[in-house]
Amino acid sequence: MSNHDASHPYDAQTFDPETLLGTVVAAGDPDKTLIEPWAGTVNGRILDVGSGTGRWAGRLTALGYDVEGLEPAERMLDLARQTHPSVPFRRGSIEDLADSGEKWAGILAWYALIHMGPEELPEALATLRTITKDNGSLLMSFFTGPRMETMEHPVDTAYRWPLPDVTLAVERAGFEVAGTSGGQDSPHAYLLARATVEPISR
Repeated sequence: MSNHDASHPYDAQTFDPETLLGTVVAAGDPDKTLIEPWAGTVNGRILDVGSGTGRWAGRLTALGYDVEGLEPAERMLDLARQTHPSVPFRRGSIEDLADSGEKWAGILAWYALIHMGPEELPEALATLRTITKDNGSLLMSFFTGPRMETMEHPVDTAYRWPLPDVTLAVERAGFEVAGTSGGQDSPHAYLLARATVEPISR
């Protein structure tokens, strides 16, 4: 499923993004320990892909980082703009960036690729590499499990991916994986990668 396709369920009136996702990062949010230190290593602009209600784009902007949000779902985009008026948000999907010529120092893809199956994910990762500066950084999160399979999700079908499979896909897209965490007893996984100048041979 492409990001364009994923926008339709998230725009449904039955989905309440403010209640289910929240609009700000809570003080005790455990993901702060991953995202905020990462942002501190990024030397330049950050693109929050699939920025949703703008929680993380708003949080990182408040911390002084130069962040823009990209979100395909109009309802969440409107909510993000209302809640975080100082952050630039645009409506669009990853595929819209393919020929943009833009370059970013950091890409945050926080559960932004979870609705993409085996046909869509490699292409999306390749596009993210084209918009990442050489030696720029990618931080992504996703659902993991022992095999690639669909899973129930409150909004639409999502996928679990084995961590080694995602690692390989990220490297084939032109990134060098610097670290991973999660999996094992947790369905959540996190991956940090650097955009390489030379392709990774695997």
